Amino acid sequence: MIYLIVLAIIGCMMMSIITLFLPTWKEQNLSFQNFLFLGISYIVIMIGFGLLYVLLELEGVPILIENGEVFTGDFFDYLFTGIYFSGITLFSVGYGDLSPVGFGRGIALVESWLGYTIPAAFVVKTFLMDKNS
Repeated sequence: MIYLIVLAIIGCMMMSIITLFLPTWKEQNLSFQNFLFLGISYIVIMIGFGLLYVLLELEGVPILIENGEVFTGDFFDYLFTGIYFSGITLFSVGYGDLSPVGFGRGIALVESWLGYTIPAAFVVKTFLMDKNS
């Protein structure tokens, strides 16, 4: 069951990313609608990765350490911490209070790469694409 949930989360995040590259925008310049779309894409990705961290932690896979020790807590602690870590990773803040371990390092690497490349894709889509395409 958990694998189906993980696949659904990854599917939602992938659709959000793919939509960024599809020629569906009516306006090719900066507008509130395009800015809102970028914000929603970031939120979907942040919550999606946060839920992946939570599900893996609940399955017993250590993903995060806090102050040198494996993070522990109840479901809501995992949820808030997973989304918090996802946000600081996606936006490349990295306060240092939480660190990924094991499989979590790879997930955090992919998330930080997405956080770094999505603004570039937004700029290309908004300003540089030919209006006739």
